[in-house]
Amino acid sequence: MHLLFPILLLTYPLVLHLGIHFGHLDLVVFYLAMLLCIPLLSALFTRKRPGRWQILAAFLSLFVLILAAGNEQIIVKLIPLAVNGVLLWFFASTLFSGRTPLITLFASLMREDMPPAVLVYTRRATIAWSVYFLLMFILSLLLAIYAPIELWSFFSNVLSYVLLVLMFLAEFMMRRVLVHEHMDYSFTEFVQRLKKVNFRSVLKGSA
Repeated sequence: MHLLFPILLLTYPLVLHLGIHFGHLDLVVFYLAMLLCIPLLSALFTRKRPGRWQILAAFLSLFVLILAAGNEQIIVKLIPLAVNGVLLWFFASTLFSGRTPLITLFASLMREDMPPAVLVYTRRATIAWSVYFLLMFILSLLLAIYAPIELWSFFSNVLSYVLLVLMFLAEFMMRRVLVHEHMDYSFTEFVQRLKKVNFRSVLKGSA
């Protein structure tokens, strides 16, 4: 069950794009509501006490279904906006005085020493990611309001993921150029280290 949710979540953009193409946004909304219920069902299935976010997601699924009739386009367009908005806040909020920039926090969990050059770079990288998600939020909003839904869907469900990968690769290449003397790992090793990061620690550290 714990693998089912990530798999279904990753397929949501494809389901949404196909739903728009074939004119079945009602099924996409139902799929979204089902996704929101899975965390709670998983907790109940394993006889664990549901967390507040699992309960909130289940209530949100009911909210989505209640508002779905005649508002399918609005609901599906809100998802990318919400994702980019949350990620923007997640990165940008750590740039305030007294906070640890998010990329700095990631780096501290992946390596023991934090030379001044790395601290400077990781802060600038956090700023770059904040700007990226701000631009993605603005573009997604403009396309949601003014563009045909097919064009919006191509940007939100296809092109945005390509841009995300390119941004990730570009940031890694800049890291190799600017702080190469502090990098003793390849891109593959970097991804492997990233997979081992305790993301709960990141969430607590950025709170």
